[in-house]
Amino acid sequence: MVNLAAILLSIALILLIIYGLDTMVASQKSQENPSGTGFLPMNEAVRGSIFGAGAVLLSIVGFVIGRNEQSKIIPILLIVNGGLIILGMVIVIAMNIVTSTEETMRTVSITMLLGAILIALGVIKIIKDRKILGKKTDMSK
Repeated sequence: MVNLAAILLSIALILLIIYGLDTMVASQKSQENPSGTGFLPMNEAVRGSIFGAGAVLLSIVGFVIGRNEQSKIIPILLIVNGGLIILGMVIVIAMNIVTSTEETMRTVSITMLLGAILIALGVIKIIKDRKILGKKTDMSK
């Protein structure tokens, strides 16, 4: 099950990277391309739903699948995925790509919260793995 969880988390990471690159391309083309599309033929809402929400969902499923088995890669991927989400939002805000409407700020806040949740799941997984390791060590004595 650890392999399946790691595969799902890796796919989520790939989705986040593609999402981030497409967002960067879309922001660079904003003067020339008012539709807001990057190299993917979809608008912001569709891109966010498929690549952003899909990555978060895959990360959570990966955590659930691998939660009871010791693994070093699962918490690392959870923390990287969550950090990438938060970093992406910070970059978007810093570049002034988005307008400061109440709806936009709500979306940014929720997205950053989801990134923080993934980081927290990674930390929880590290703590659980240490407890599992401790139990195995106690049993061998």
